[in-house]
Amino acid sequence: MSLLRREQCESRLSAMPAKGWWLCAPALCCVSLATLSSQQTPDTTKPYTLPPTTVTVTRAERPLTQIPNAVQMVDRQQISRGRPTWGLDEALVNVPGVYIANRYNFSQDQRISIRGFGSRSAFAVRGIKILLDGIPQTLPDGQGQLTNIELGDADRIEVLRGSSSSLFGNASGGVISIWTNPHDVAQLREDARFVAGRSAERTDRTWNKWQSTTAFRVGGGGAQVTASRLDYEGERDHSAADLRMLNARLRLPLATGWSLAVVTDYGNTPRAENPGSLTLTELHTNRDTVPIANTNRNAGKDVSQLQIGTTVRNSMSNGGEAAFTVFGVSRDLKNPLTTTYIDLARFDYGVRASVTYPGRIGSLAQRLTAGIDFQRQRDNRRNFNYLNTPGDSATPDTTRTLDQLEHVTELGPFVQSALELSTRATLTAGLRYDWVRFAVEDHLITPTTIPPNPDDSGERLMRALSGSLGLAVNPSPLVTVYGSIGSSFETPTTTELANTASGAGGFNADLQPQKALNYEIGARGGVERGRLTYSAAIFQANVRDELVPYEFAPGRFYYRNAGSSRHRGIELGADFAIVAGMSLAASWTYADYRYRSYSFTTSGVTHTLDGRAIPGVPQQWVNLVLRAGASGAGRGVWTEVQQTYSSDFLVSDTLSTRTSPWWATNVRVGWEGKGRGMRLAPCLGVNNAFNHKYVSSVVINAARDRFYEPAPGRNAYVGLSVGAGR
Repeated sequence: MSLLRREQCESRLSAMPAKGWWLCAPALCCVSLATLSSQQTPDTTKPYTLPPTTVTVTRAERPLTQIPNAVQMVDRQQISRGRPTWGLDEALVNVPGVYIANRYNFSQDQRISIRGFGSRSAFAVRGIKILLDGIPQTLPDGQGQLTNIELGDADRIEVLRGSSSSLFGNASGGVISIWTNPHDVAQLREDARFVAGRSAERTDRTWNKWQSTTAFRVGGGGAQVTASRLDYEGERDHSAADLRMLNARLRLPLATGWSLAVVTDYGNTPRAENPGSLTLTELHTNRDTVPIANTNRNAGKDVSQLQIGTTVRNSMSNGGEAAFTVFGVSRDLKNPLTTTYIDLARFDYGVRASVTYPGRIGSLAQRLTAGIDFQRQRDNRRNFNYLNTPGDSATPDTTRTLDQLEHVTELGPFVQSALELSTRATLTAGLRYDWVRFAVEDHLITPTTIPPNPDDSGERLMRALSGSLGLAVNPSPLVTVYGSIGSSFETPTTTELANTASGAGGFNADLQPQKALNYEIGARGGVERGRLTYSAAIFQANVRDELVPYEFAPGRFYYRNAGSSRHRGIELGADFAIVAGMSLAASWTYADYRYRSYSFTTSGVTHTLDGRAIPGVPQQWVNLVLRAGASGAGRGVWTEVQQTYSSDFLVSDTLSTRTSPWWATNVRVGWEGKGRGMRLAPCLGVNNAFNHKYVSSVVINAARDRFYEPAPGRNAYVGLSVGAGR
């Protein structure tokens, strides 16, 4: 049993002066802090004895003290309290080793990386396995989609940093596992939430998001339905978005030890405009500039996605567990770029099965987990030219430039053993074999035309054996020291394989999977009575054939392999209770990601990049959260001040151009309580309170030097959550 705080994983932020009416929230924060410091009342987050924290991100529920990897859990308060819940950058900002670049462009998604894996992403998620209630949001080709994820509905997020291919296979530089509210429902419960805001400089630009969650009892279990919509006008021109989601959950006990969980998620984005990236001159002259081609061709996306998954689980009397999951997803995407119009119809389905069984090897206790993943992806991909009409029409021509049917099949059996060498030491070993087959049927064959268009049908087979070995030692009940080594495996996605600079169909025969050998040592724990919890990790990944993006024309990305690269860094996190009712959370990431052997020739010039920093990721990333909660007469009032800092970084493999370092301050204040038997939670937030002009994301190796994606200036929002029932 460990002495932990319920807020052990909570993010909290650092402090701030304030001035001006736009900084009314910081002023309120200062008043709240002064009031709290003068109160001599008990801490409302009093430490108390809890069972050991367990996580499921390792594919079997295990105590955190036995896991030889960097794992952090983010709870509901960090995810959604007083936040807009637009994207994962809000929820995971205080997890060291995780860098999320918010493009403020809903047609491109956020660029998420863990220890540098995934930083190449031009859209969607790469290099990271995404799970929602145990259902993969990552396709067998390694591409992850966040279309169905409503963060306002999330109960917790488990983040595993570093190699996890021995458990999850392809695209496992890390794992982000999101879980919705798992609790049984005693009676009808209704929660509604509304948040709205506007820009300080562009007051005509507003946004609003509403969410409604209804939970009710079904038999011996419960069901939950959540509907939400975000209507976003955008800080820049041509950046509006309309996101609509419907999520349903059903959990039923079937028999003693048996349960059924059914999840259904529907996401519809009929409008997500793409304002494009800027040159340095445009950034300094007018940050609202939109390239004319983006406007004329209505660059953006229109997407709808439906996913259904069912899991049957058996909790055995001996402490073992078995789970069987079947799922399917359909996705329809219309994606006008400035160079081509993409029409993609996708269907993906799969099965996941695993069994965890406790046993013994001689006198030593062991938990053995074995399973298999099967997933199949079918993409019907068609690209069209635009009509050459006055004004550069957004209407696609009927002339196809690409028409092909793509199949990806993934098969991955795995086994993991957790052997308790003593009451204070656990040895974990894992092994997985991944077989990933890409096949393409070319439907655009015109051998008699000039030039001819040959049959580019074919297939690629990529496979790998991934292993891991780790040791976790507990010198005391409050400290875990660990070390691990593991390999990771990541294929190019179908989009990356299909985008060939020659414009030919089929798959790029030269593009190879990325592989890495990962090393890590770390520690986590706390001090007596939970006044301080901490985590620390040092890691290095030796990467072969790192997948590198480059933009041939605006919006059209192509990929090549770097010979070898090295990712290494330091991650520190801490959560400190300063005084009763006040705490500080801090995270710091030092990232040294460099090419070790990489050269290529373009336009007759050979570039040798050995020793050069990999672009797109800051070397230092700091986040502080100062949080205060009142008691006594002001019980329920809370304040958070968040300070984020990013160092500069390269934007290109070949140029010396760097972004400027930046820092930003966010302030949130609110109250949680009851009125007339209802739960009430109003809040007020100010993002970028000091109105700093900074670049929140870049387009790596962009064409025509359009690297920069600016962040909004100062903006404020208000929100109200109302709930009834339990």
